[in-house]
Amino acid sequence: MGRNKKDAAQDVLTLYNQMQEDETIERGKEEIRSTLNEIASAKKVLSSVMVELSEANRTMKLTKTALMAVQKSTENIVDGICNAIVKAEQINLKVGINDEGLTLLNERNNTAIAAFKQALDEHEKRINVLFTHQQKELKRIRNIEEGAYFNGRTYAWMFGLAFISWAIILVGITIWICIKLF
Repeated sequence: MGRNKKDAAQDVLTLYNQMQEDETIERGKEEIRSTLNEIASAKKVLSSVMVELSEANRTMKLTKTALMAVQKSTENIVDGICNAIVKAEQINLKVGINDEGLTLLNERNNTAIAAFKQALDEHEKRINVLFTHQQKELKRIRNIEEGAYFNGRTYAWMFGLAFISWAIILVGITIWICIKLF
């Protein structure tokens, strides 16, 4: 009769341990589902970043084309001015510009230079913002891919799993000692 009580107690203990393991497994599955959802979200963000990068690349190519056209146009203007100077040197013609015309010419030149500098500064700011955003996203994605990215829930889950494992082992040893002593 005493043997049956021990068997029944052992069966109850085994059943209790099995229930504890099942609960731990379910919690682990929920955490894995959560982690998979986070990975899917990161994949969507990466996709949108790739679209933004391709758009930025396209914009940079268009800007490069425009700047090349401006450079070519500037070279044509400079060549035209040089040719005009050469021809003017060959002609004995006196041309004068008064102070009012010189002031007007300087104002126009300064306005054109200021507008060009402002456009370049604004473009540089936009490129710097995109570059900074790209660096942050790539660093975050690299951390995720290397497995170095854990949120607080993941650490809590790992600590809880370790704690429960040690608790199960200690309870098992204590029960085993109690059974052996009695």
